[in-house]
Amino acid sequence: MITILTWLWSQSGGRENYTAEHVNIWAAMVRRNVSVPHRVACVTDMPKGIDPAVEIIAPPRDFEAVRISSWGPAQPQCLRRLAMFRPDAAGIFGERFVSMDLDVVIGGSLDPLLSSGDDFVMYRGTGKDRPYNGSMIMLAAGARSQVYTKFTQEGAEAAGQRYVGSDQAWISHILGRGEKTFGPEHGVVWWGNRLAEPDHRVMFFPGYPKPWHVPLADPVGPWIRENYRR
Repeated sequence: MITILTWLWSQSGGRENYTAEHVNIWAAMVRRNVSVPHRVACVTDMPKGIDPAVEIIAPPRDFEAVRISSWGPAQPQCLRRLAMFRPDAAGIFGERFVSMDLDVVIGGSLDPLLSSGDDFVMYRGTGKDRPYNGSMIMLAAGARSQVYTKFTQEGAEAAGQRYVGSDQAWISHILGRGEKTFGPEHGVVWWGNRLAEPDHRVMFFPGYPKPWHVPLADPVGPWIRENYRR
């Protein structure tokens, strides 16, 4: 059994406001594209409007208030997600889990990705200077616990000077290069390396645009419209 989860929080002044409907669309895409034993969950303290079939996980609250100077207040403050690396993560998220961002389109089976026996796989960074991207992280609970146990404000500042992002910068700083990643060869892409005729499992949208911004006239607009729905 694997837990497939997402995160929903409110961020004053953030560049994008996510809602329960984004969670519901994400959950519907997951259900259409996963057949292995799984549970669907959202880590949030904003459960109103979320489909009752989505399990609610109370936020652990770790590192929620931490900010790093290289990552502005409008940027998504994702250091809270480092709670997934807690040594006792199994009691919160399950023995094995995968976290996915809400700005995603799922258009193919996730089963081959979820069936990997690896204890840690993360979405590949969107540039050569970015080893990892936080849009998708799969973990066996307790794996790479140093990401959590070694966290410090000072270390996070150093990570932010070296890498782009918040949680993904810290993960890159602690783990270094060489961890297994999801990439185009697995059908996992981002908006910037999409194909005009998509044959993708997953497309992430870090930054701008988001799936709901892309017009139907765009070469991948019909694919997004077909898949990004409840």
